Amino acid sequence: MKRPKLFVGGEPVRLGRRLGRGGEGEVLALKDDNTRAVKLYTEPDAAREAKVRAMVAAGLAARSSLVAFPADVVEAEDGLFAGFVMRRVDGCQPLFELYAPGARKRSFPQADYRFIVRAAANIARAVATVHESGAVIGDINHSGVLVSDRATATLIDADSFQFGRHLCRVGVPEYTPPELQGKPFSETARLPEHDRFGLGVLVFQLLMEGNHP
Repeated sequence: MKRPKLFVGGEPVRLGRRLGRGGEGEVLALKDDNTRAVKLYTEPDAAREAKVRAMVAAGLAARSSLVAFPADVVEAEDGLFAGFVMRRVDGCQPLFELYAPGARKRSFPQADYRFIVRAAANIARAVATVHESGAVIGDINHSGVLVSDRATATLIDADSFQFGRHLCRVGVPEYTPPELQGKPFSETARLPEHDRFGLGVLVFQLLMEGNHP
């Protein structure tokens, strides 16, 4: 299928292979820049557009190398919002590949307990940089964290983060604090302490062979 022409800052971009796909859209490589990737929405809406444009305008991508924040807006040929450019994260695995014993043997055969503790500390640092940038993760969970074979951590799905008046519309019950259970996420402002609850769960799972507290 032929892809539509896409532009960043009025300049055309050339897309490469697909790097990932989810319910919201797909992530594609940039042919002319192997350090960045493009996320294209299947059904872009006004709320997504407003949040992404606010994040880009605030320069969040330059504030942390540990988070794949939107760096530029991607537009279709007719000028309509299509997605965003972000830093490309290569050579990493989702967090659950590290904390699950069976998966760890396959994906992180070199990992010992010191490696796991180091990964936990690096995840905490990444979360801290989100808060320092003025954003809140909101939907903190095991699939939103990527870990490298050096135990470094990168947070992805940053377009779902809460930023300013733009709320995080989703959440995973297993990582949601008791006071937010059952509340409509699309109408609920999150706080950094809510992220810390989810972070605590992630660290527990890392240290306790994937078990949930």
